[in-house]
Amino acid sequence: MLPRLPATRAPYSLLALLLLFALMVQARLWLPNWDTHNVLAVLSWDALGYYLYLPAKFIYHDLSHLAFSADIMREYAPSSSFYQASQVPGAPEGQLVMKYTAGLAVLWVPFFWLGHWAAGWLHYPQDGFSAPYQVAIGLGGMLYALLGLGLLRHFLLRYFSDVVVTLVLVTLVLGSNYLEYSVFDSAMAHHYLFTGYALLLLLTARWHERPTRLGALGIGLTLGLLVLIRPSEMVAVVLPLLWGVGSGADARAKLALLRQRWPDVGLLALGGLLGVLPQLVYWHHATGHWLFYSYGDQHFSFLKPHTWQVLFSFKKGWLIYSPFLLLVLAGFGPLWRRHRALAVPALVFFVLNLWVVSAWDIWWYGGGFGQRALVQSYAVLALPWAAGLAWLLAPGRRWVVRAALIAAAVLLVDLNLFQHWQYQNAIINSEGMNRRYYWAVFNKTQPSQADFNQLDDARGLPQPERNYQPRPLGKLDFEQATPEAMPGLSNEQGFYSRQAYRTDGSRPYSPALALPLGPTGLHGGDYVRAACRVFSDYGAWGNKLVLSVERDGKSIAWTGVSLQKPNSLNRSWNHVYVDAPLPADTRPTDVLKVYVLNEGGSASFIDDIEASAMLPVAKW
Repeated sequence: MLPRLPATRAPYSLLALLLLFALMVQARLWLPNWDTHNVLAVLSWDALGYYLYLPAKFIYHDLSHLAFSADIMREYAPSSSFYQASQVPGAPEGQLVMKYTAGLAVLWVPFFWLGHWAAGWLHYPQDGFSAPYQVAIGLGGMLYALLGLGLLRHFLLRYFSDVVVTLVLVTLVLGSNYLEYSVFDSAMAHHYLFTGYALLLLLTARWHERPTRLGALGIGLTLGLLVLIRPSEMVAVVLPLLWGVGSGADARAKLALLRQRWPDVGLLALGGLLGVLPQLVYWHHATGHWLFYSYGDQHFSFLKPHTWQVLFSFKKGWLIYSPFLLLVLAGFGPLWRRHRALAVPALVFFVLNLWVVSAWDIWWYGGGFGQRALVQSYAVLALPWAAGLAWLLAPGRRWVVRAALIAAAVLLVDLNLFQHWQYQNAIINSEGMNRRYYWAVFNKTQPSQADFNQLDDARGLPQPERNYQPRPLGKLDFEQATPEAMPGLSNEQGFYSRQAYRTDGSRPYSPALALPLGPTGLHGGDYVRAACRVFSDYGAWGNKLVLSVERDGKSIAWTGVSLQKPNSLNRSWNHVYVDAPLPADTRPTDVLKVYVLNEGGSASFIDDIEASAMLPVAKW
């Protein structure tokens, strides 16, 4: 049996838990995003896929075809396409199967019914997606976060002091991307899995201290629920399997215990089966098979994991966007020395889980802040987390070492909070970060247009803009165009006049401003600025301003930057520009083109497409 501390009052960690939850609620109210008719809503993107089971079953009674989804996509626009379900292979056209498993839907049942009741009481549409449903699911997610932190506190107090546990809770919430997924993206799976892991650790510790059949069944049900939420969480089985195994003698004792308690092992397996049974039943209903792979052409590459990118890439590197975790990993050393029987299962789990996470071909896991697929593992990493803090606070530690580590921890927590603020204000991009852009916006609250363009690897002017004088080359303002001559022309919006071009997925290319380079007097290496005005409801995502040089109808130089910028205002005209040099071998017969490209993004209004030569002041 693992040594544990005697049960005592733990006021500091309890107070910290309550204050942290109050802070989390306040942060959520600061940025509610309760507007349901856009991609920032609670039930959007992947969260929509987890949730679909509930309205499909209880409102529309249509788990097989999801015919209601077309109306939902049209009314609420929760994602750019309906990728959350797909055609069942070999089945009649229109018979669909959900992409995501049903674990979160099971956890959301009480909050779904709360939202359904509130929608009727407040006279909102009882369609599963109006504001009361979104509020209920969002706040329900935060209650599960409170439960998870409470379970983790209860577990850690078995082995660590109240002060240490308090510091773990504070630095976990404020020093990692757990904050993002427990507060702002609380409908994503990760912090629910964190809660499940905290429960699994507590049940596992209790069973090893006092084995009972009910405890074994609880462990199995928890494992089954983790897998029901996310099948790759099967790796969690190593925790109860290796719990308390710190040596060869411990392994032999564990085997003897399992043989002695073989009915418990059977109940654990039964609990796991019961946990995943809802998904097996659904798959059989939808496809005729008890097991079904619903992710299409997305797969794992276990022999070629993307471990370096997962840990250190500027796109989504775990230790780039949650650098405090470097200190946490160092805690495996003290944990190994003090509690080897805890260190072995925690370390084996961490390595195996990192391998599984890194093996997913889409290793950046779509949009989000940092490496979100590792958030659930923080419950297990709380063991080295606490061990490292206990080592730091131990009597006799040199004050220089203690001061240096405390200062580093404070700075890293501060960096984490600031980067969360940058992410919420769209300065840190949810999916397209790179090294140049990261350092361009590092520690900035108001990046420049040139900084934003680094996101698209557009290098911009080699000198400060004050050293250049723009010379207009041409402008396309749509004022004289007619809808008959230019399909896509709209009188809904306009920058100066009441006309602008409306781009959407059906019209990927806007009209282009085309200028032969001969009359401009420009040569290779000269810089040109392309610009336009853009108006959109919720960010012109998926749209790019393009500057290209064409020769004989073929592009020889191409630069494109996103029209969606962090400083853009919704439902207002925003100015976007990009600077790029002409190719060294530019000819007078080449054609300069400026246009907008819609890559399956949001509909936007475009006006005042223009080009200017950016000439050095002396040359001007």
